[in-house]
Amino acid sequence: MTISAQIQFIPLHSDMPMSRVDEAIAIIQASGVIFSVGPFGTSVEGERGVINELVLQLQNLKTTPEFLLIVQYHLGENRLSNDEKVAKFQ
Repeated sequence: MTISAQIQFIPLHSDMPMSRVDEAIAIIQASGVIFSVGPFGTSVEGERGVINELVLQLQNLKTTPEFLLIVQYHLGENRLSNDEKVAKFQ
């Protein structure tokens, strides 16, 4: 089943927070899922297992001592794709 998610990685107590965010985005890019980087998070779309594995990889990120990982999932057989959700605004 294909699902969508919005992932927000927020490093805490980091001397270079944007570099830590870049590392999280690199993991997303390498995962093979469809993604779109935004100013407050990254939207992803792919098979449920792949998305769940991606989230686990981000949970295990060791580049910063503490971080927030906020994930919103959109599940369902009749869900709109991420592109369909924003098409009328582009």
